Amino acid sequence: MRRCFSVLKGKATPEGTEFFTRKNPKVREWHWKLTSSYLSISSFGIGTYIGAPDEETDQQVYNAVVESVSSGVVNVVDTAINYRYQKAERSVGKALQALAEQNITRDQVFLASKIGYIPEDADKGLTGKAIIKELEEKGEIKSEDIVGGVHCMHPNFLKDQLKRSLENLQVETLDLLYLHNAAESQMPALGEAEFWKRLEKVFEFMEEARSQNQIVDYGMATWICFRSPSSEQNIHLSLEKVVELAEKVGGKDHGMKYVQLPINLMMPEAFVQPWQSYKGKDEIFLNVAKDLGINVVTSSPLLQSKILELKLSKSMLGVETQAAKHLQLIRSIPSSSIKSVLVGMKNPRNVTMNLQLGKIDPLEKEDFWNVLKPEGKEHLPISIDLW
Repeated sequence: MRRCFSVLKGKATPEGTEFFTRKNPKVREWHWKLTSSYLSISSFGIGTYIGAPDEETDQQVYNAVVESVSSGVVNVVDTAINYRYQKAERSVGKALQALAEQNITRDQVFLASKIGYIPEDADKGLTGKAIIKELEEKGEIKSEDIVGGVHCMHPNFLKDQLKRSLENLQVETLDLLYLHNAAESQMPALGEAEFWKRLEKVFEFMEEARSQNQIVDYGMATWICFRSPSSEQNIHLSLEKVVELAEKVGGKDHGMKYVQLPINLMMPEAFVQPWQSYKGKDEIFLNVAKDLGINVVTSSPLLQSKILELKLSKSMLGVETQAAKHLQLIRSIPSSSIKSVLVGMKNPRNVTMNLQLGKIDPLEKEDFWNVLKPEGKEHLPISIDLW
């Protein structure tokens, strides 16, 4: 018999997340990062992107989330409606219910999801085209609102998707809702002028969702737009302009408080390249984010395991596996703008090894830069100044 759950009410709170930090006394104090809204979140969180849309993977995701959070080490859970054809969100939802039965309440866990891509529904056998057709027949969106057949930023589509996400996750409120790879999916096709018009409508929708207690804050989950030089038209995005737009729509108390982007040894741009124009100067992305009060969540520290081919030969105290070394390196980036590093983990051994990092201090600033230095070189080939 299928078990029925009640919707989990509430949201992550400063009091609840601070209480969570005391669950495991072996976890280092540094591990807990304070967001701009005074939430205490773990320096790395669990991602749920990869995996087949089957029941075996459902169980693996469920187990990994429950183990990660119940350990007292991780309280950041990240997912998206299109991950594993909506099954990722549903697996997370079941895990949150199990955690609530362990008295790990909703106010202790920081929950994020993403919308924008047109998802399939593996459990209901519903295609993305069917979802779009229904909205078109109701007159809520038009065919020109769909870009590349896979992405939509129209507020009516986003409203439908947020409703589905909340149902999948069995929660009343999301702590963070990302617009998913919007610049990458739409700007090359639409051009910058039209993209900014559509983004303004998205921010209006997000602010309305905040007012209805469906979300607390919102952000942009990205891949390349904040890692590209300003010369790359229809690809590069200015964080300064994004925040200015959010202030135009929502005032100084707007909810555009987060950016997610990949950082790893093959994608270091956010902390080494001065490709963001800010206050008339070229600046490193992480520095701009810090000055604007944007919380940065990084993704793909292992680049879906491809990064493991780049062996980190230098020792790291208490860290054994190459995967954990790469995760340790990225969470040690000396920038206070980074709040959490997302790592996908389902294999029980990987979960166990990664959770050990909560009990280990990060690399000191000098040690971090030393890891990046080529063998036999005294200095990095570039000069980097992180705030």
